[in-house]
Amino acid sequence: MQIKRVRCPKCGVTLEVKNSKNEIEKLVTCPKCKTPLKISFPPQQEPLEAPTIYGTSTSNEDGATQLGGGLSDATVIGGNMNGSTQLVIPSQKSAVLPRLLFEGDIYTLRDGKNVIGRKAQTSQATVQIDTDDRYMSRLHSMIMITSLPDGSKKATLSNYQNKNKTIVDGQEICTGDEIRLTDGDSITMGHTTIVFKLS
Repeated sequence: MQIKRVRCPKCGVTLEVKNSKNEIEKLVTCPKCKTPLKISFPPQQEPLEAPTIYGTSTSNEDGATQLGGGLSDATVIGGNMNGSTQLVIPSQKSAVLPRLLFEGDIYTLRDGKNVIGRKAQTSQATVQIDTDDRYMSRLHSMIMITSLPDGSKKATLSNYQNKNKTIVDGQEICTGDEIRLTDGDSITMGHTTIVFKLS
């Protein structure tokens, strides 16, 4: 059903006209000034046809057959399965935000450059870790977050203009080095160890 709002040219009243019979034109009368109005509706388009996905078939409690079984992360379109066809479309995985965990605190990382450092009044780090560790610089390391075409995130870590050590899972990162982070990596900056999470 199409609904169109029109204003009466004579008295200015706004009318809501419903087109339940899919007419191209409809004649209505203004309820206030009784002026006849001709309302045009755009022709309705036929619904687009989606491709059928065939896979292993399964049956539910109603005894109906579902095509495309085994798609655990799929979006299902259609109501119940009482003898009707069900369209199954694989859904895109929801993006998980990369983050750092330290002593119960969560520090979310955004796309692009994330400069990690010790929290201080003079710190210019975009992610400031709340620690008293003086061996962790105020601008200690940088994590670059990139969104990939499949919706996942790529994270790379490098030292950031500091003379103190950065260690990822036991491997020291020298100035100029860059390492790709994976979920659960342990990052030590000075004497402070934080965990990188991606899931």
